[in-house]
Amino acid sequence: MRSLLLAAALLAPAAAARADVVVAAAPAPSDWRRASLTDEQRRALTDAGYRLEADGRVLDARDASPLNDDQLASALAKLGLTAQQLALEHLRLLLSKPALTADDRAQIARLRASLPDDAAKALDSGASVADLRRLADQDLDRISAYFDAARAPGERAADAAPVVLGAPSPRALPPYSAPAEKTLGDSLRSAAARTLGADPVGREVLARLNGRDGRPVLPPIVVEDAPDGAAAAYNYRRRALIVDRESFLDSIVGGVPAPRRAALRASLTDRSALIAYANAHPAAVAAFAAQNDALLAHELTHAWQDRRDAVMQEMSRGALPTALIVDDEVEAWTVKNLYIASRLKSDPRAAIDPNELADFARMTADYERWRQDLVDRYQSAAAGALDLRTIADLQDQRVARTRGRSPSTPDEQSAKSLDLLMQTRAQRELAAAASAEAARLDALRGRAAKAAAEAPRLLRERGLAASPGNTSP
Repeated sequence: MRSLLLAAALLAPAAAARADVVVAAAPAPSDWRRASLTDEQRRALTDAGYRLEADGRVLDARDASPLNDDQLASALAKLGLTAQQLALEHLRLLLSKPALTADDRAQIARLRASLPDDAAKALDSGASVADLRRLADQDLDRISAYFDAARAPGERAADAAPVVLGAPSPRALPPYSAPAEKTLGDSLRSAAARTLGADPVGREVLARLNGRDGRPVLPPIVVEDAPDGAAAAYNYRRRALIVDRESFLDSIVGGVPAPRRAALRASLTDRSALIAYANAHPAAVAAFAAQNDALLAHELTHAWQDRRDAVMQEMSRGALPTALIVDDEVEAWTVKNLYIASRLKSDPRAAIDPNELADFARMTADYERWRQDLVDRYQSAAAGALDLRTIADLQDQRVARTRGRSPSTPDEQSAKSLDLLMQTRAQRELAAAASAEAARLDALRGRAAKAAAEAPRLLRERGLAASPGNTSP
């Protein structure tokens, strides 16, 4: 008996220690609301596929698990390095020119906020082009080494496989976190399809999303807080269309008599309450789709771009520089305005958002000026807004850097081979997408010219002038 008691006494501390390990509480989920995130950080997280939940949790883009404070800090650091890498690659591209133009210098100035401290300080001090090149190369070597080391062999092998085009395959991260959210998403998808399906150009937008059965397969639509306040935005990492909660709430509240609006808004500040109310009032959901039909045509064009080309999914893998593609924005904005032209032809008094109508008037007054203004606005707002030609030049640099790596072990040689396979394949896909997009934009320019010929009459019937200076109803 004594030996048994002794054994029990000797084993007790070890058992307690094991129990401590088993029952130790996992780190508490981080709360993005208390983390003092900037708008830029929130946007970077959502653009990367993370979900910022109303209760403060940040859900991982891969498995929907909530991030703790350390994981959130790590995610933000990685996103910051990704932004620095793109800014450095763009800076290095500009500095490779024999001489810098005024536009080049303006682009470099816009890159400053995204550069590492040493490069930003060198810019401020008026460093020579040679010194800036040296700093950019050093920083790129450091950041590239970090990303190279962070990628596991299995990840490299998976990313070396071609992207599968077409409708999204089963997702690692479900688009909806609750049945009520899916019910609303399905209702919004149906309402969007009904609204756009009533117009010829709208049907064209929908047909591009047809599945194997010949019917449109719209991406999931999720109502949640959007960091930039846009009423809706397509997220290619989640392959879902995000509807801003506040914009959706404005639409819901605006559909009831004025005396009830304040009380209704107060009762729907919680997202789950808003979703429950919308599910109980399908007419309000249909009204949102009708009020935002032009915006839906725009964002669903982005969904089509994601399905027809591999570029966005290659960016999500890290095979291509992660950028906002301004060519795709020009296409989506043009399609949106062609949809407005079609609606006006069918019904000159159609209910169209005044801002959308004003943009239609600007496009049809001078397409080339409108297009350049659009590009300038995107590039001024974000250092990562680039055209496909520039992204291709950055990819050429990236492939050259990978070719220049000197592996010292078989594992490093294997990693280099897989990275080159991935990057060169993405390089070819990017070139094909750029060529096809150039032809597509030329065709849209012709359609915009036809819309411009009809615009004066269409706008005159609404009491508007076709001049960009007089486009308010």
